[in-house]
Amino acid sequence: MSEPPAAAAPGGVGQSLRAPGTVWRADPDEPRLRVRHLDPPDGARGVFRDAPVVARFSRPADPSTLSPLTFLIIDEHGPVPGGIWTSLDGRVAVWTPARLLSAGTLHCVRLAGVRDLHGRELAVHESAFKPGDLALGDLGP
Repeated sequence: MSEPPAAAAPGGVGQSLRAPGTVWRADPDEPRLRVRHLDPPDGARGVFRDAPVVARFSRPADPSTLSPLTFLIIDEHGPVPGGIWTSLDGRVAVWTPARLLSAGTLHCVRLAGVRDLHGRELAVHESAFKPGDLALGDLGP
C-alpha cells in the first residue's frame, strides 16, 4: 500500500502528516469486507458441542453491525441461541452457544449484513459443520 503524499506545512516547508510509527488504516477503495478464516471450517465433523464459532475478517468490522441476525448459526430446529463478541480491533468475531449444540446435526453458519468501518457490506459467507458427541467440558481436568 502506498503512503499518502506529504502535505505542505505552514511557512511552505513540506512535512509529512504521518508521525513516525503510524500505521495507516485500510484504504477505503480496497475490496469489501470478507471472512478470511472461519473455525470450525466448512465440512468439519466431530466439533465439540460447546465450541465457539470464530470468524476472522479481512479488515475491521463495525461491531454495531454484528448481531444474532448477521452472525447466524442454524440447526434443524432453527436459529441456535448464542452471544457474539468482537476483538478490540474488530477483525475477529466470536459466537458462543447458549446451550450445547446438537450432536451429529448439521449446523449452518451464515454471516451477512456485517459492515466494515467504511460502511461496506460483507461478502456473504455460508458454511456448515457437525458437532460430535462430546463437549470440551466432558474431558475433565
